[in-house]
Amino acid sequence: MIGTVQSQLIGLAVTVLTGVITGVSFDLYRVARWAFRPGRAVTAICDVVFWLFAATVVFAFLLAYSWGEVRFYMFVGFAMGFGIYRMVLGRHVVGGAVSTYKYAQHTRRKMVVGYKEGALGLRRASTGWRKRLRKVSLYMQALWGRVKRELYFWRKGS
Repeated sequence: MIGTVQSQLIGLAVTVLTGVITGVSFDLYRVARWAFRPGRAVTAICDVVFWLFAATVVFAFLLAYSWGEVRFYMFVGFAMGFGIYRMVLGRHVVGGAVSTYKYAQHTRRKMVVGYKEGALGLRRASTGWRKRLRKVSLYMQALWGRVKRELYFWRKGS
């Protein structure tokens, strides 16, 4: 008798844990859906895929613990885990995921802006170098022209 009560309590704990894991994955999916803002059709498809994934996770836990037997207390444990997670940790997980997403977006924006500013700085620097090089080139061309005239004068006179 004690072995069955103990195994049922362990089963209840496993289903509560499964409920918490499903709650976390559901909230992360909600944040991803908020971040990417897909259309209605894509949202419907992703909802079906998510719930198939969640059902697979629940089935894997049930299969690993109770060889796939489903009892009423398991449904209660799953609902308890999901509800407790939503009341206690739900806001914190969603807030952390949203903050992480916003920080990643901010960092990406800063990197893109930094890249653009760096490229603009290089372009400005290259424009300055190109102008200086053009001046030096014109000066060298004028100098070479003078040298050629002088050399031509010497050749002609000899």
